[in-house]
Amino acid sequence: MDEHILSAERFATLAEAYGADLRRWPADLRAAAEAHLAVHPQSRGVLIDAARLDDLLAAYRVASPGAALIGRVLAHAPQSGSSWSRAKLWWSGLGLAGAGLAGGLAGAAALWLATPMLAEHRFADSADSQTVFGDIDLNGAIR
Repeated sequence: MDEHILSAERFATLAEAYGADLRRWPADLRAAAEAHLAVHPQSRGVLIDAARLDDLLAAYRVASPGAALIGRVLAHAPQSGSSWSRAKLWWSGLGLAGAGLAGGLAGAAALWLATPMLAEHRFADSADSQTVFGDIDLNGAIR
């Protein structure tokens, strides 16, 4: 940043935002702030005011919450999964696995019913070689 761009108003705004310690300012603004202080030594008063605010903020402490507040928060907090909800989740997973197994068995049964039993039939009859998937020769290949 150009050293001549940093006006007194901009310096004051930056001191309010970043505090009195120039090491906490963004790196690209530090040189401009130091150059501003060299040209305008009266701006050190802005840093003194910022240092007072820094000290107040550093000294501020938040009291620990009391036992009553902790108890109210914990009383309204969601409970961890109960054994009933874990059991429902387990059973729902088992139900999905059962549905998948039933679907697989239904598909296998459909193929078994749609395909003639070639192992028992060694002669080629037009009715025996017809399936819903096409004609099957005696070697089991679909035509």
